[in-house]
Amino acid sequence: MPPEMQSFYTPNTAATHLSHAPAAVDELISKYSSATAPAVFRKPGHRNPVQRFSDRVRLEYYRYEVTFGLYVLTPNEKVVANSFVVVSLLLLFWALFIYFPPLLFHKICRLGWLLTGHSSQEVSSVVRGFLDAPGTPMTPVSIAENAFPS
Repeated sequence: MPPEMQSFYTPNTAATHLSHAPAAVDELISKYSSATAPAVFRKPGHRNPVQRFSDRVRLEYYRYEVTFGLYVLTPNEKVVANSFVVVSLLLLFWALFIYFPPLLFHKICRLGWLLTGHSSQEVSSVVRGFLDAPGTPMTPVSIAENAFPS
């Protein structure tokens, strides 16, 4: 009689036997399993706006920690890393508010020169006049009228 061939993918039915877990294991599974406990979900609309904002900030900070790997650092290392990020952002905003308005003013003067063909000093005086008088629309026609005194 040829020997019985057994595949790696199909178990030998003669050698398998089903054993049942002891009662203590069943008790632990029923006590601590989340599948048997009814899930209690709260609707997101039941929280007030401050709590939702707080949850959103915590979620974004969690995403920041996971994205940049800060979750593996000690609390002191997190303080150093977060301080570096905060200082970098403060310097960026400081540069934006200090250096961007003069740059924008210069670019507006150059745009006025392109539109009117006059020197930047004449156009800059017109632009300064518009900036001093809020609410006046800045159009190429109004720039040309103010650039040529009658």
